[in-house]
Amino acid sequence: MPPSNKKYLILNGHQYETGKALFSSNNRAFRYGDGLFETIRCHKTEPLFFDDHYARLLRGMATLKISVSGLPSMEIFKTNIERLIVRNRIFYDARVRISVFRRDGGLYTPETNTPAWLIEATPLPHKGFLLNEEGLRIGAFDGFPKVWNLTAPFKTLSSTPNILAGIYKKENHWDDCLILNQNKKWIESISSNLFWTKDQVLKTPSISSGCVDGVMRRQILRFAALNNIPVLETPGATKEELLNADELFLSNAINGVRWIVAFENKRYFNRLPKAITRWLNEEISKTVK
Repeated sequence: MPPSNKKYLILNGHQYETGKALFSSNNRAFRYGDGLFETIRCHKTEPLFFDDHYARLLRGMATLKISVSGLPSMEIFKTNIERLIVRNRIFYDARVRISVFRRDGGLYTPETNTPAWLIEATPLPHKGFLLNEEGLRIGAFDGFPKVWNLTAPFKTLSSTPNILAGIYKKENHWDDCLILNQNKKWIESISSNLFWTKDQVLKTPSISSGCVDGVMRRQILRFAALNNIPVLETPGATKEELLNADELFLSNAINGVRWIVAFENKRYFNRLPKAITRWLNEEISKTVK
């Protein structure tokens, strides 16, 4: 018999076929965006940098007052992720999303702080991190600033600035789009942290600027420390700073780094993104057999 085309997900430890009804209209993720998520790259079924993802998930849950004690351990999550990747017949790398949300009940005031959790897995087109051959052409969106708050470092289910920036990007035919904070500084893009270099100094917005506390951002800062590259964390970037930069690039857990070739009339180099991508793949080869 030919292999099944059915795909599956895992909800609270149980496998279900995708496309089946799983939630009622009382679901708090649907009603209030009451939850958060992690997006993880998996290589040979191994979730990369999972310690950092899991720790950020716990910090976010604590901030949202969702009971951390109701979440499975790292090892149980890893077992479920591997099960799902194998069941979905993913042979290259996989994009895995873990969503955590408060269980049903209550209006704004919840009846319980117990979490529900969902794992989804979809295939990626290649193994390991691959730097984009053509640089990105990006724009900037100032129509809905991301205001700093206690949840800003986490990937919550309420993502209005990112959604509107994504629409604006599409309307203007860009590859990505920068997002502004309340102080009119550029702090990240639609789904990535922001980096730039000037005179051999690596710069990036600090977490206090309102950007996401990115897992790949942490790896890049580790790379800089290992290679004695000076780092400056800033309150965000002005347009003038970005237009005067030598290199400009983005990072996230799925793509690693993506270099930017053009922002307005400025063109950029990609020496450091190449070096970081080589290092990331060397790190994978050490940890994933």
